[in-house]
Amino acid sequence: MNEDNRPTISIKLKPYLQEYLFCQLNTDIAYKTNIIGKLLKPLLEKRPKDVFPHLVDSYEYIQIKLPNNDDININGNLWVSPKNQIIFEDFLEWHFKQLFYNYMNDKVRYNKSFKSTILQFCADHNFTFAHMNYDLLKKDYYRKRKKYNNKLILQDFVPALSPKCPNFVSVFLPKH
Repeated sequence: MNEDNRPTISIKLKPYLQEYLFCQLNTDIAYKTNIIGKLLKPLLEKRPKDVFPHLVDSYEYIQIKLPNNDDININGNLWVSPKNQIIFEDFLEWHFKQLFYNYMNDKVRYNKSFKSTILQFCADHNFTFAHMNYDLLKKDYYRKRKKYNNKLILQDFVPALSPKCPNFVSVFLPKH
């Protein structure tokens, strides 16, 4: 099948997630070995008869070409429902943020500068600041870091090991 003649699926995505997909995968085809294909396959449904196909030409929508494989009948009338589009977008956003947070946590120890680390992240992943900006990424990282650090703070005592617990007395205190 010619690459230009493949059926496509239109999915509404935030512009920075569209850029993330294309920069990470370098393709717009949902192969079953890439993240688009693995995530999109279970979200594809047969289009209901009362829903008419619409071709969208808007910056909010991304056109993803379907691969030619035995698992999916791409010649059928497939679509991604609005509910499934939200699932797709939420997962991609989570995936992007996890990649960003893990990168930042690793690199900020060596760079000691949030700005240079964020700029290096964008350079390493071929992101432009056309659809996202430095302040957005910085604030997002600060929020996540603050939330994560609050979870690491231990309580003053662990209830299961408090002196009131009978196991504490029998295990940790010497017998007389």
